Amino acid sequence: MEWHAIMASLVMPPLAPLLGLLLALVLWFFPATSPFAKLSLPLAILSFTAMWICATPAFSAWLGERLGRMPAAPDAVPQTVVVLGGGRYRDENSGNERLSATSLERVAWAAQRAPVQMPLLVSGGRVYEQERAPEAELMAGLLQDLFQRPVTWRENCSRTTAENAVNTAAILHDSGVESVVLVTHWWHMPRAAEVFARAGLQVQPEPVGSPAELLPRAQSGLLRWLPSAAALLRTQVYWREMLARRWYHWMPLPPVRNC
Repeated sequence: MEWHAIMASLVMPPLAPLLGLLLALVLWFFPATSPFAKLSLPLAILSFTAMWICATPAFSAWLGERLGRMPAAPDAVPQTVVVLGGGRYRDENSGNERLSATSLERVAWAAQRAPVQMPLLVSGGRVYEQERAPEAELMAGLLQDLFQRPVTWRENCSRTTAENAVNTAAILHDSGVESVVLVTHWWHMPRAAEVFARAGLQVQPEPVGSPAELLPRAQSGLLRWLPSAAALLRTQVYWREMLARRWYHWMPLPPVRNC
């Protein structure tokens, strides 16, 4: 799993522009007569410009719009609600774990919007060995204890969106479920809906948020073109989704994972 993250980081901001700046610094020390030395300044300017643009709200918003449209809802009536995990926080000293802000948003969205009569499935396992409880257990506990929403199924073994899909499909097909309401963030929905459809489930999207979201201070004027950490984070998330969606398009579905 780690090599996937490393490879993705190499072509995403901030690492890719930073590597460009580092290479420009190395080329600067080449002999002045070397053709490589002449590349130093252009490469530095290009890398700095790329970093600046990637960290602007205007660019992150534009990139988010490129992720793709939401898939059309199927004609079939959904039979259950599927909530996908979005990560956790873990205290390295105590080992205590809690849901990340992304996971909390998905759980709260499902609790507020999902019809009460529809059963719930939560999906997410342990991505790293040092993690304790499967993410689905953390989500189920919050849904039941805080929102008083019973959870019918826990898919505890998946580590990726593709494994979310095939493991969830296996559980639901055994129960006669063919159509689901899928809850995940809007930027994750195009990739997630596609892979769930490939796994044999009809998907009605229930995205958390929308591409029109921007921080209030960055919605107009010059602020849209000033770099910020929040905009850079969004650019990284959106860029990763675009890469992952292309990767999923070419890769076969994984087998059902047991844990």
